Amino acid sequence: MVTSSSSSLHVVRGTRALRRWLERAVDLRGLDLEGFRRWLGQQLSRWEVDPAFAQRARIRDLRQAHPELQALERTLRQALAADEASPQAERLSQLEEELSRADKAIAGLSAALARMTDAEKLSGSRHKLAAFQSRRQALLREQASLIHASPERRELLRVREELEQLRSRLGLERAEAELAELSRDQGLRSGHAGQSFEQQVLPLTWRFIVPELLRRGDAARLRVLRGVGLGAARTELDQLIIRQPRRPGQPVEVLGMVEVKRNLNDLAHGFRHRQENLAWFKGEAGHYDPGLYRTRHFRSGHFDREAVHEQDGERFVFSRDSFRHFRREPGIGLFLRRLYFITRGGTLSGVSTAALARIRHRVATDARWRQRGDASLGELLRWCQSLAEPLEAPDVLRLYGSIPARARQVLVLEPRSVSLNSPEVVQVLT
Repeated sequence: MVTSSSSSLHVVRGTRALRRWLERAVDLRGLDLEGFRRWLGQQLSRWEVDPAFAQRARIRDLRQAHPELQALERTLRQALAADEASPQAERLSQLEEELSRADKAIAGLSAALARMTDAEKLSGSRHKLAAFQSRRQALLREQASLIHASPERRELLRVREELEQLRSRLGLERAEAELAELSRDQGLRSGHAGQSFEQQVLPLTWRFIVPELLRRGDAARLRVLRGVGLGAARTELDQLIIRQPRRPGQPVEVLGMVEVKRNLNDLAHGFRHRQENLAWFKGEAGHYDPGLYRTRHFRSGHFDREAVHEQDGERFVFSRDSFRHFRREPGIGLFLRRLYFITRGGTLSGVSTAALARIRHRVATDARWRQRGDASLGELLRWCQSLAEPLEAPDVLRLYGSIPARARQVLVLEPRSVSLNSPEVVQVLT
């Protein structure tokens, strides 16, 4: 154990540690109606202080308070269907595309003319601009003629304008713009947090994982590679622990693969993806779809040629033989050995964070589950459970926990104090 008077992280791993996380789980997949009611109440207490959730709920309430809005939206859908069936619809759609292209050409040429100084080029560009402007006017005249001949399109335009005016009068447009800004800011913060976490845990790989894979005397040739893609689709690997060959230019030897997940509930997504990736690296064609891996470098969709990763001024060559140490576990048929995970502690929910985000969105935008009693709540529960994949994070922890040697390959950063008397807890300097 490394101690410090400064703040610290607690890295927890091993069979008992994984069992503790499983005991704390509130697995949506196994909840009954009352259990789900309690779980939803706990989530709401957190969600309701989230600005984006609160804004979605305000938009929901605003829409419910104005039935005329929903009636006009129904009218708009009917008008759209009638317009699409009209004789003029196809050509009007083509005209919209042609007008869009003409507008872009006019904008581009106008910007270029403002920067141009060569007299000959100026003359040619002005002629092109005039031609596009003339073409645009002709398109507009044809569009106006077709709209005049189409009662369906005129009705669509009328209803659309009326709906826009109502949305503006109710403040719905402004509310939705605020929500879009909140959502964009949340996405940026989430992306930055994920990148920060990956950087934060890199020293943990060197401290805890590398020593388990390192043979005496070969540390000089060992590297931890980050963001390894190898020119293939679906293979953005967080970390690969590799050993450089003695002869330059030869393929590396992959000693371990580390998947970094900021949220404990996303372990299964990473696990499923890496199972497929390892099958691809090893040439187990029956365990992946070549079409999903086909790129300019791997035209066949198979890992049938060498690939290069560059990092810190070095070139690292990979071949199928580079992954020879990865083997499926007997009796399980999955790759566990040498596949490591680093994640943060939290409550296991039995579904991914993406699924939880979908649940949060539905709860914020659809109030029927609250208004219609147990029947609607049960419908919401069944929908939530349908979002679960066949293998979720609790299942991954059980897999690793079933083999003591593998249980140490899942490193969980404890967010709060734990007993330091356990041999499964290591205090790490931050």
